[in-house]
Amino acid sequence: MSIGKKLQKGLAWTLGSVLPVKKNKIVFTSYYGRGYSDNPKAVADELLKRDEDLDLVWLANDPEKAGTPSGVRVVRYDTMAAIRELCTARVWVDNCRKGARHKKAGQYYMQTWHGFALKRIERDVADTLSKEDATYAAYAQRDSRQIDAIISDSTFMTKIYQQSFWYDGPVEQYGSPRNDILVHPPKDAKEKVCRALHLPEGSNLVMYAPTFRADGSLDAYSLDYHAVCAACEKRFGGKWIALVRLHPHVMQRAKDLHFDNKTTFDATAFDDMQLLLSACDAVITDYSSLMFDFALTRRPCFQFATDIDAYKNDRNFYFPIDDTPFPLAKSNEEMMQHIAAFDEAEYQRDCAAFFEKMGFCVDGKASARCADWILERVKGNP
Repeated sequence: MSIGKKLQKGLAWTLGSVLPVKKNKIVFTSYYGRGYSDNPKAVADELLKRDEDLDLVWLANDPEKAGTPSGVRVVRYDTMAAIRELCTARVWVDNCRKGARHKKAGQYYMQTWHGFALKRIERDVADTLSKEDATYAAYAQRDSRQIDAIISDSTFMTKIYQQSFWYDGPVEQYGSPRNDILVHPPKDAKEKVCRALHLPEGSNLVMYAPTFRADGSLDAYSLDYHAVCAACEKRFGGKWIALVRLHPHVMQRAKDLHFDNKTTFDATAFDDMQLLLSACDAVITDYSSLMFDFALTRRPCFQFATDIDAYKNDRNFYFPIDDTPFPLAKSNEEMMQHIAAFDEAEYQRDCAAFFEKMGFCVDGKASARCADWILERVKGNP
């Protein structure tokens, strides 16, 4: 950022500090300006259902593609207008570090974060940050000092937030708002996804959704989609097609992968990950937290990780990856064996045991609890 831009933004925050707070205004941000998505989306959707006079504002890098519903205003992220909205809001809702400089008296900040942690995060990886990222720790600490509540989905994550986020405030174990839809998947989820992605009707969907690698490489993405579909058809029956969804950090590389649009399809640009998950009949990932989300559907989930030793050196894990309930394959041959040998009863028992061990809060009411918390502050009764 140029010096001029920094000065301009600093002045905007200074001027904003004297603007009055509008008690009915809530400002949402997801992944530093992405469109209508993730936990903030679920909370905003719940607030829209309430019979309240609210001014809901979404900050997006591309307002025209934000995908917000009626009742939610869109303002361009990281602009003077966005700073004004933040300075006059009663409540901020974000799923990443905010970057906002000044939270005033009478304002509240809800931090929802964005997933259950297998990979070490925040303070637990601070000593591995590059020189370019070395300022992140100070940035994160400033952000944490302004948070009024972190939303947790489990006793495991509550402990992470308390010990690793440079944060000593309240952690509300409400569950994950974005996952309410996975606890009670909508009946028309598959129809919506198939229509949006132009998928053949009547197919079962298996999605491959790997996380990114530090070097941006796609070398580890070597899953044999056609073999997976054949294995699923043999084990589970019916016609299967494969969707591939790359992580946002490498989504521009989707063009480098081959999709025949008959049995393999690119789902990278589909914004609503939770709707996508609720439509899938099976999922394959590597180290992504989406496996813990998808497991709420109790549908088959597998891990495909050919570079596990190298990835451990990059991020390491909070617990052994094979402690999860998801069969782990380190080769395509092993993946097909896991699909063929999938034991439904054993999988259900393993998922239930894992959720109990990690202390998951899963009842489909997380969004409602978050909305209640916000409305208490809007009405001045925290």
